[in-house]
Amino acid sequence: MNELTFEINSNEEIWELFDKDLNIIFIHKFLPNEVIKWWKTDLKTQNGTEFKNLSVRQMEMDVQTDLNGLKKILELNTNQLRIYQFEKPVSDTLEIERLPEKNRDLILKQNGLKHFFFVDFEFVTIGSFESEFINGIEHNPKFENRIAERKRILTKQKTGYNNV
Repeated sequence: MNELTFEINSNEEIWELFDKDLNIIFIHKFLPNEVIKWWKTDLKTQNGTEFKNLSVRQMEMDVQTDLNGLKKILELNTNQLRIYQFEKPVSDTLEIERLPEKNRDLILKQNGLKHFFFVDFEFVTIGSFESEFINGIEHNPKFENRIAERKRILTKQKTGYNNV
């Protein structure tokens, strides 16, 4: 797995990072409202039961959507997102937190994972099984200076030296 972490300036920049040829998006533990407070919503269960005007808080869910749905979710300005981009729909039985850590990447790859994007406030970590995908981001003029600066800072922190 190839990984890259750097500062991101906007949701539009996050959107630019996604592979537009892969239309299966899985968001793990999505919080549609990050603030812990009661809010009103309607809810429809799988069997069709509808609940109107519920008061809910800390609603958390796994979401499977397409690129259009992802774009709407990014517009919510959520501070933390765990987004996975797959080449095929995620099976009903795949639960990321139940996967053994040492085999997690392999199992996700076998289930069609291509890339992941962890948005954590002003940073994004991108992982991919395709080195050319990561290389494309590293050499994108919009991101390459930020990526190089982040690598320089991390190297300095690890070694205690300023490698320019």
